Amino acid sequence: MEVALENATNNVTLLRRLHSASGLFPLGAYLCFHAWEHWPVRVDRDALFARLEHSSNTVLEVVLVLVPLLLHAGLGLRLAREPNDGAYAGRAYRKLQAVTGALAGAFLLYHLVVSWLPRLVESTGAAYGSTVEHSGTLGGLIVHAVGIAAVCIHFGQGLGAALPRLFPEQLEPRTARWLGGSLALALWLAFVNELASYATYAPLM
Repeated sequence: MEVALENATNNVTLLRRLHSASGLFPLGAYLCFHAWEHWPVRVDRDALFARLEHSSNTVLEVVLVLVPLLLHAGLGLRLAREPNDGAYAGRAYRKLQAVTGALAGAFLLYHLVVSWLPRLVESTGAAYGSTVEHSGTLGGLIVHAVGIAAVCIHFGQGLGAALPRLFPEQLEPRTARWLGGSLALALWLAFVNELASYATYAPLM
């Protein structure tokens, strides 16, 4: 009985580390890259197209983003049934992580349909036009604003929980949460600025 319980605990610990790693390295790194990739939209369409011509790679996006995203989501659903391991500051923060995860997943699916599939099927110009069209309406703007906030909060909290799991001897939980929150705020500001450029052709900052 004790051996079975120990094995189950070890399995959950392994799943948590895999969940943290999949969110931190492929997905978190790509989130930062995506903010950088679309930053030229603040200037104009041509500047964005010039950046995307050299930075976009559909195969890498499938391998390094879509596959890890499905893995991360599946592990998140599995681990939601497990008790809190102390990685989050409290029950409310863990519930917030679950809610933002669901919202972020729904938004990413919407984002794939609106922005990624038009580029895959047609061209970068088609993806740009679709994004401008959808973000230019009140409903589309609200969906993007809520989705961006959910993605950034989920990433920031996840980063704060992942770092102590992956580097327990190097980082205190409070320091990790501060780092996660700071990076999430920076990403949110970048994405909101880019959203404004798509919706109104003018950045907020």
